[in-house]
Amino acid sequence: PDVGLVSAHSADGAEFVPSEVLVKSTLPLPPAAEAAVLRLAGGVVIEHNPTLGLYRLRLPAEIDVQQASALYSELPWVEYAEPNYIVRAAIVPDDPFYPTKQAWYYDAINAPAAWDIERGRSSIIVAVLDTGLQLDHPDLEAKVWINAREVLGNDIDDDKNGCIDDVHGCDFVVLPPSSDPSDDHGHGTMVAGILAARSNNDLGVAGTAWGVTLLPVKVLDSTGAGTASDVAQGIIYAAKSGAQIINLSMARPSPSRALEGAVKEAHDTFGAILVGASGNEGQEGVGYPAAYPGVIAVSSFDQADPDTRAPFSNWGPEVNVAAPGVAVFSTYLHGGYATGEGTSFGTAFVSGLIALLLSQDSSRSDDDIRALLRISADDLPDGDTSY
Repeated sequence: PDVGLVSAHSADGAEFVPSEVLVKSTLPLPPAAEAAVLRLAGGVVIEHNPTLGLYRLRLPAEIDVQQASALYSELPWVEYAEPNYIVRAAIVPDDPFYPTKQAWYYDAINAPAAWDIERGRSSIIVAVLDTGLQLDHPDLEAKVWINAREVLGNDIDDDKNGCIDDVHGCDFVVLPPSSDPSDDHGHGTMVAGILAARSNNDLGVAGTAWGVTLLPVKVLDSTGAGTASDVAQGIIYAAKSGAQIINLSMARPSPSRALEGAVKEAHDTFGAILVGASGNEGQEGVGYPAAYPGVIAVSSFDQADPDTRAPFSNWGPEVNVAAPGVAVFSTYLHGGYATGEGTSFGTAFVSGLIALLLSQDSSRSDDDIRALLRISADDLPDGDTSY
């Protein structure tokens, strides 16, 4: 559901979905145990991810979410229970384009020199977990993933990745998940364009790794907001669908164990490389999921001086690398183009760079990629953590 205007806050300011609790079981529940969950506090299971052992429960409106979470946490088979926290796109809105609109930031990261070596291979799949994607955008339509393991129209999850008939990706904002990940906000289409917009085609903009494949996974609604449960589902779906890179251009100020579990599963079990936005509050403290150890955290530098942090960019020791985030021009809805700023877009540049590195050598691990990012970036003096 669209959650942008429907939320509640805890005493510490954490934003969550009213009347929903996420419960992580330590073992698959037998029917009798699941029935007990249904009765406890009047909760009803509305979604279950067996890979994560995660149950999403809906409670009666009069039940306090945090008290119910504490109650569920006391059960012997429950690892944790928590509110279904809200995650938001990490964007600060701003109201043939390469020379006038894009050259400054591609020059700043030496992209033209990289393109002389590698432009990306279609075998590299980058999952864009976001507000969706305009599937027929002229600069993007040739880049969209095609799920060869799915039979369209048979109403069966043929490849068992958690979404039925998902030929071009999945939408986890709706229940049950839909096979149409179309963008109704614009943020996801902008992120996708930075990553992989077609280039050298006399049209629009250039993507960072224009030869790779984009897997759109809609986890944020028309307001740019989403839930921890939807993002967790999307992460596992992307990993099961073969994405080597998972782009998370979103942030929330406090942790969610559901998100943490999904990140760990995708990273440790599936070997995916996850890239996340540090956040746009202009303060110390990296947002989540970027702050988790399994995610490469990205902040943004300023246009006037790449050695200077963008004013909106969060910073801290968890940040691995900074990338352009100011006056970024990219694909937008209705086949158009738009300018924006935010660590979301820096995250997309880094995912694009990683896609180029994997296109060169697909055997490179997360550790390999992190090392290459460190040695190829400009190292600021004195171990500066103000990024």
